[in-house]
Amino acid sequence: MKITTKFFSLLTLCLTVILSTGLSAKAMNEIDAAIENSLKRFTEEVQGGDSYLEGARGVLVIPRMWKAGVLIGFEFGEGALIVDGIKVQYYKALTTSLGLQVGVGSKDLIMLFFDDTAMDNFLYSSGWEVGVDGAVALWTMGVAGAADTITIKDPIIGFVFGQKGLLAGVSIEGTKFTKIWPDTGTDTGTEIDHDQEEIETFNERLAD
Repeated sequence: MKITTKFFSLLTLCLTVILSTGLSAKAMNEIDAAIENSLKRFTEEVQGGDSYLEGARGVLVIPRMWKAGVLIGFEFGEGALIVDGIKVQYYKALTTSLGLQVGVGSKDLIMLFFDDTAMDNFLYSSGWEVGVDGAVALWTMGVAGAADTITIKDPIIGFVFGQKGLLAGVSIEGTKFTKIWPDTGTDTGTEIDHDQEEIETFNERLAD
């Protein structure tokens, strides 16, 4: 009982330290540059990548998610949801999991929305979690790098890039996305009015 109590006390302390350091939003131009690089890799490394992007209702790009931890697996990144070439909302992605994680690494995550309802649920949520608020069908490598286990029938499909190229056999279950505004470093939890303005702006763009 004492061991269990000490373990969860240590876990809480570790999470507090992690969540209180290094999670402020980057500058918008820094995120934008990383997004462009990630999309370039996507079209170069995924057969038919351009067609996937063109057919998607929206594209969420979270570049340079970094991973660290020995006791706790922890991944964090910042990116944006792109609709018709416009970055309509910036997001942070956060994943925490128990288990032994060795070393520090990074990866890029791209999620394509092919269903209006699925994307709107994501956009209008105050916090959206993979496996809780929606399912994401992950890419696996087929012949000549083609997408093998996903189809356009899936409402949301995901692609994960490592430092040595596209990855298979990974999981993004439990990854949570929340809104940020990079210029101010303020997230959605403290700027409800700002959140509403962004939604109204997005609706106006759709109406044009």
